[in-house]
Amino acid sequence: MAPPIIAALRQRQDLRESLLHTAQELAHLASIYGVARASYSYLAQKCHCSRRTAMRHIQRLLDLGILGKTVLWIRGNCCETNTYTFRIPWDARVRREGSDKTARKLPQQEKEKYTSLREELQNQKNILRDFTPGSCFWQWTREEIARLEGLLAPGGDVTPPYLLGMMDAREREQVPAELAPV
Repeated sequence: MAPPIIAALRQRQDLRESLLHTAQELAHLASIYGVARASYSYLAQKCHCSRRTAMRHIQRLLDLGILGKTVLWIRGNCCETNTYTFRIPWDARVRREGSDKTARKLPQQEKEKYTSLREELQNQKNILRDFTPGSCFWQWTREEIARLEGLLAPGGDVTPPYLLGMMDAREREQVPAELAPV
């Protein structure tokens, strides 16, 4: 859940350089609810600073109201982990669309996946009206319409692939019973 929280952190003008880096490293650990568990030593290692600097950064983020802190104590004097909660508002909605860079790289969908055979035939008949009779596009569209009509059986059903070469109904009736469609 890091990207929305990091985007909200980048909008803050009061966070500079290493303090912003510490907040971003903590955001990388955050759950979808903005809760992260990290020790000062781990943050210091991730931010390439001393443990004391990591402690100062966390205290500064607490003072700015960006974080809330909960400490889990065990056996009186020993602190096990620190739990931090991001208190700044962020956009938690899930993005459904891709970015402008990834959207253009996706392959084009094939038309066959969107239309049935009958719909494609009707589309071609509608397109035919736009072309001048006798033009190469008009001729190509007529051939495409003839091909699509040939794929449809007389009852409107799709002709099985093994019958595509047979043109009339008499020849279709001569297909053996074991090969005929059910």
